[in-house]
Amino acid sequence: MHVGKNILKIKTMETNYKIWFDATNIYIQNNQGNVGYLPLKDYKPLLNASNTERNQFELSPFGIHWAKLDEDLCFDGFIWKSV
Repeated sequence: MHVGKNILKIKTMETNYKIWFDATNIYIQNNQGNVGYLPLKDYKPLLNASNTERNQFELSPFGIHWAKLDEDLCFDGFIWKSV
């Protein structure tokens, strides 16, 4: 499976997020410039999903939801690094 690096800019609840994937991780960057990541190996539906499926998500105040994949990731679960 080929995994490209897709970057999406999302505006929700007055916060800008940038979400992207590489072959091994999902990343999120908030409007303060902090970047969080999670290894895809821990989330098999996301690991095995196509780029189109990965890009079909919704944001909530607490995290990211993929209805088609039945997967949810909480912002608090990400490993955050300050810029």
